[in-house]
Amino acid sequence: MHFVTHFWNHKWYVSLAAGLLLGLSFSPFPFPFGLLVIPGFLLLFRLTDLTASAREMAYISYAGLLLWNIITTYWLMFATVAGGIAAILANSAIMTLPLMVIWHLRHRPVPLWLTSLLVPAVWLTYEFLHFRWDLSWPWLSLGNTLATAPWLVQYISVTGMLGITFWVVLCAWLLYRHVPAAPLLIVLLIPPAGSLLVYFFHHTEPVDEIEVAIMQPNYDSYLHLSGYPDAITPLEELLELTDDVITPQTRAVFWPENSIKALIIQGYPGQADRLIVQYVREWEIPLIAGSSFLRRYEPGTEPPVIRGHYGDKPFNIYNSALGFYPDGNIEFYKKAKLVPLVERFPFVNTLSRLDRFGWIDWSELAMFGKGRRTDMFDVDGHSVPALICYDSVYPDWVRRFVKQGASFLVVVTNDGWWGNTSGHIQHYQFARLRAVETGRTVLRSANNGLSGVILANGDVALKTTYWTRDQFTYSVPVYEHITFYVRYGDWIGWICLLLTVAALILIRYYPRNRQN
Repeated sequence: MHFVTHFWNHKWYVSLAAGLLLGLSFSPFPFPFGLLVIPGFLLLFRLTDLTASAREMAYISYAGLLLWNIITTYWLMFATVAGGIAAILANSAIMTLPLMVIWHLRHRPVPLWLTSLLVPAVWLTYEFLHFRWDLSWPWLSLGNTLATAPWLVQYISVTGMLGITFWVVLCAWLLYRHVPAAPLLIVLLIPPAGSLLVYFFHHTEPVDEIEVAIMQPNYDSYLHLSGYPDAITPLEELLELTDDVITPQTRAVFWPENSIKALIIQGYPGQADRLIVQYVREWEIPLIAGSSFLRRYEPGTEPPVIRGHYGDKPFNIYNSALGFYPDGNIEFYKKAKLVPLVERFPFVNTLSRLDRFGWIDWSELAMFGKGRRTDMFDVDGHSVPALICYDSVYPDWVRRFVKQGASFLVVVTNDGWWGNTSGHIQHYQFARLRAVETGRTVLRSANNGLSGVILANGDVALKTTYWTRDQFTYSVPVYEHITFYVRYGDWIGWICLLLTVAALILIRYYPRNRQN
């Protein structure tokens, strides 16, 4: 008992224990580990009573937040050591901001019912805004903790993933504040119970099924051209593998991100383009594959920062998905959600405008161009997106494709940069939330794995083994219904943003409760 009392009143122990529980609540740890997020947040709330100021709250909680970030996203350092360390340190610091606001709410004479709205709203607003700037990092959104238990969170087809965040923080706050059992049980049990009813008793029938082929080539991302002597040799190899797996019923083929090693240049067909089109014409079905794509612009229509000029036209290079069709047409989707500092220099367009004297060569810093359109590919008369890697962890971006008519979702990704770590496991699991939010089947074509199929209720129908060459065909259920979340997006985020503004006004004008 003495140990428990000592622990409960020791701010550093509480901070580190919170970080440990929050870290263990994410994949690869299976359910019910995800529920550890609730006691983890309860301990963060304990810090509001153990610290003497919001600044001290930030200082003490940073240790736990840093531990949480390290446990969950240590694998970032496998792609780039300096970038990974910087991302972990910076994201941990950003997380202290909503905790400082929550500290102020705890130390104001605010009724419990009101803080029960405002405290979850503040943290949810942090996540909502963190999705929407050039340094965004949605990986540690609290909703991702329950990706391994989609049967518990079917309500996200209404609220989106942010609804899980609100429920988690609200449960932790009510537990910490010792509310009576009846209202506590209502909050704890009603959302999961409703989800279980939907999961077991509500089924939407597909309007069609389409067979597609998914390839997992297992290229080594750390080797130049994946260890091949040139860009054409692996292309020929992958085309032959695809030729072996497709059937007369196959309606499209999907290859992962970076599967084409040659740079595809708009308007200048190269050896790689011609070879792919040759096979596609024989198959009489489209091939959608990930590749770097050089997009040329008419002068005056280019984005603010470009990479240079190709011939007489400005150009940018995009991380893209390209659709090769039997008639020789090539369509493209440009990745919109680029990893900060790895794929895109943050705020490059704004900074370039501020650089009136041209002191910095922004074209050298910019890296990939940023896509902004929800372009999709035609698969047997159905619209299908090829979301590229990081795109798939942004709920609001994904749901826009479905609102515009996507029949199912495909994620093309290269998770090999992270090695055999928890990164690729988390990425696969998070896609289960996209399925539930949108009511669509999700297919994954991953360079090294995990490829697979996730049903519209979040269940895993197929999952490959990591770091193996694999391929499969699958008859994908096609749906047309629109969920509430697809139709209205992050409505809960906008409401919580207004509540957070109200909280800030309250903090500004209400005197601090000195006796708290």
